[in-house]
Amino acid sequence: MRKEDMVRGFIIAVFIIFIALNINGINSFLSFHTDKTAEFGHSITVVPQAWNTTDELNLTNMSKTPHAITNEYVYIDHWDDWPEDHITSISEAKFRSMEDGGYKVLKNENTTLCGFAVSKQYFSNPSRDTDDNWDHIGVNYVFSKEDTNYAIQVHYFTSQDYNNTTFIKEIDDRIEDDMSNIHNNEFNGFVSAIWHVVDIITSNFS
Repeated sequence: MRKEDMVRGFIIAVFIIFIALNINGINSFLSFHTDKTAEFGHSITVVPQAWNTTDELNLTNMSKTPHAITNEYVYIDHWDDWPEDHITSISEAKFRSMEDGGYKVLKNENTTLCGFAVSKQYFSNPSRDTDDNWDHIGVNYVFSKEDTNYAIQVHYFTSQDYNNTTFIKEIDDRIEDDMSNIHNNEFNGFVSAIWHVVDIITSNFS
């Protein structure tokens, strides 16, 4: 491909991206949103109907972040600027440090939710599994979206829940909805798209 054609293609791509992003901006401006949101770091997500934030319910002692969301059965915590986009020993060490009473990995999975590659890790906190308390299992999701690595943790549920495929599917569905609503407030889609186009062009030159 000639350099002139590549430059022309680059200009056309930039123009198309600019128009598309501005149309989305206009639609967002004209839309009236009444969704309740929860902020974490420099990101935001929508609180599902019939759910609340832990600070609304004075249940922050049950969560691992100040603005987790809950249906008062499970709690969902969010982190942005996570150190990686999939679970390795680095993520596992961070999750382990949050658990008083131990951290036992039950299962690792790789899946796709909301069009994004996701690493999942089911874990147990053995100290919570007693004769009086049965909710000791959680699941972590790590992925990348809008130029940011995210981690989400759902905790805690019982062994019976863990072995119930319907319950696990409902958790995945909830997190998939959550992922679709997560947005990085510092993300500039136009700039990001430009850099992706530049990367493609420079890789073709090299």
